[in-house]
Amino acid sequence: MGYLNDKGVTYDYYESLAFQKMLKEKGIVQFLSLLKIFGKFQLHEHQFEHLSDPNVKQVETKMQLFWGDEFEGHVIKLYDDQKLALLNPNTSGLFQSLGEEHQKKLPFVILPEFGAWMIELTPNKPYQCMCYNFDQVLINMRKRIQTLQSYLPQGNQYVLIPVYPMLGVGRFTTTVESDLTASMIEKIRSQTSYIEGTPTLQQDEKQFQNEKLIQPATPYKELPVEPICNYFSQSIYFDDRIINPHPRYSTLAQNIRLRRGSKVEIKIPLFIDQNTNVEESEYEPNPGYITMDHMGFGMGNCALQTTYLSIDIDHARLLYDQLAILAPLFAALTAGSPIYKGKISNWDTKWDCLEMSVDCRSEKERNPQNANYIPKSRYSTISYFISNDKMNLEEYNDLNFPANEEIMKFTKEKAQEMDIKLDDKLLKHLGILFLRDNMVMFKDKIHIDDNTAHFEAIQSSNWNSVRFKPPPSYNSKIGWRVEFRTMEIQLTAEENAAWSIMILMIVRLFFTNYIPVNFYMPLSLVDENMRRSKEKGAILNKKFYFRTNFQEYGPATVEELTLQEIFFGKQDNTFIGIIGLIHQNRNVVNKQQCAQKEEQVYLKNKILQDEVIEFVRSKVNGTTKTLASWMRDFVTSHPNYNQDSIVTHEINFDLIKTLTAIKDRQKEDPHFPLIFSM
Repeated sequence: MGYLNDKGVTYDYYESLAFQKMLKEKGIVQFLSLLKIFGKFQLHEHQFEHLSDPNVKQVETKMQLFWGDEFEGHVIKLYDDQKLALLNPNTSGLFQSLGEEHQKKLPFVILPEFGAWMIELTPNKPYQCMCYNFDQVLINMRKRIQTLQSYLPQGNQYVLIPVYPMLGVGRFTTTVESDLTASMIEKIRSQTSYIEGTPTLQQDEKQFQNEKLIQPATPYKELPVEPICNYFSQSIYFDDRIINPHPRYSTLAQNIRLRRGSKVEIKIPLFIDQNTNVEESEYEPNPGYITMDHMGFGMGNCALQTTYLSIDIDHARLLYDQLAILAPLFAALTAGSPIYKGKISNWDTKWDCLEMSVDCRSEKERNPQNANYIPKSRYSTISYFISNDKMNLEEYNDLNFPANEEIMKFTKEKAQEMDIKLDDKLLKHLGILFLRDNMVMFKDKIHIDDNTAHFEAIQSSNWNSVRFKPPPSYNSKIGWRVEFRTMEIQLTAEENAAWSIMILMIVRLFFTNYIPVNFYMPLSLVDENMRRSKEKGAILNKKFYFRTNFQEYGPATVEELTLQEIFFGKQDNTFIGIIGLIHQNRNVVNKQQCAQKEEQVYLKNKILQDEVIEFVRSKVNGTTKTLASWMRDFVTSHPNYNQDSIVTHEINFDLIKTLTAIKDRQKEDPHFPLIFSM
């Protein structure tokens, strides 16, 4: 999440108000500077009539087309004697023990995340080219997971599931080590601001622990529960001391709450079983819902994300739009989040939980009747198509989403002053991005503007379904990129590799001009698809809006189709589906792009892609379950489940134990196949 290079003392939201306008303008100038430097940058290997300006001379470069992935997992400690599986929030010790020099030698990068129990893994180098050695994705993912697991203390497991089922349920972590406690105290003492209802801390550590720790709400009164610190969040379930010690994260948790004017409120519909209790209580104040109140309930979850280097800025903008349309479909395809705070929900994905967990809109901004209404959280689907391609018709941008008019006026004037051509769509995109405030300001970085940090402060905290990414610095050797952000992390390396390759095969359709590919449809229907994607069993039971004339440039013909139809076509052959497009395009693309490679590489890739396609087929026809369906079925068929929607610690232990055995291939399960023959 975002950049972790900055350290130091941060402003609380009220203090930051004095600098918001200035830093937004600095951020805009930084983006415009990038646009001036890289606006005409193109990769010379490719030429697209509908993407390229014939009057612009191609820039010669040796850069290849790169792409990459990133995923997070939970570190969970298993206590076999007590039948407990608890999050281990002491991963800082792992980073310290490995050391920087050792980490540099690894074929991947180990990164911290919002939760102190979370670890993110990315390749240390992007995958080269769009066609060469697809098997490297699987090899790299396997290596990352196995190597990290070997570094963990005995009894700890690196588990790739989106949501830890017991997050927020009484005592759900191992003991928080003193270094984390001390680090949290140091951060709190560095805060000089007065937070309403919470006096500035001036006591020593003992007084802090006595006076600032509260007894959490818990459904398990018989279990020993330690008091929690809720200084930043004011949560009644979640201990702020298990937030990653980097100041970015606790500042986000605090400032989102302060800007909102109240704690975040996450409400997820409860799965109602025959013995489910829906009465109001301290633990569940909203009958019929699972209620949560901390940023960590969303940002403490794990995802699989992929990023693609584009040919030029126009190509990146087109790819951004097209992937945004596919984003809800891949959320449903990779669904893995049926349990929240120890209860079974009626949802299969975590997207809405994330939206609510960082919703910093004020009460007026959340009110549809108010003039200041903003329809979405800063974590959401995109709200505006940005490409100038002829496929993007004006009718598709039908959300009429508000934008920061003041910053748009400034941007337009500044672009003219800097002699930069800025079209209306890109201007509106910036206006929507900068509708949000900067949530993390470091006091010693306010007046530093010789890099892109002020732009990234806004960009990296607009957590949308896709992200349009400019080069990261003025002297960057990286071009324009697009990040795809809605896939849920899967249990095994094979599954994560398969979904990464599947979306890559679709992305590659937009790197050729042999056949037209056009997924455009009204953005309101994309949002409706996202609403449907989270529903229980959506992969099989829901229909989604999709463009069926996706090889034409005119207005969209949109139908409601199952995911099986969207990917594999209609039985009457009137619609070939996405896989049909891939088959049409694949052979000629592979042969052209891989002409200089060995024939065996081409054939190996073809076999691997076919295996991925068959894996997707097994998901959309129900032969193999989604992780969400599998977990729900495991709990409801557990001998200790009481048909009351509750996941006890013992059930959770058996669930994590079984998932770990499947992940390590110590236990076979037909719903987690090997997928690849290699």
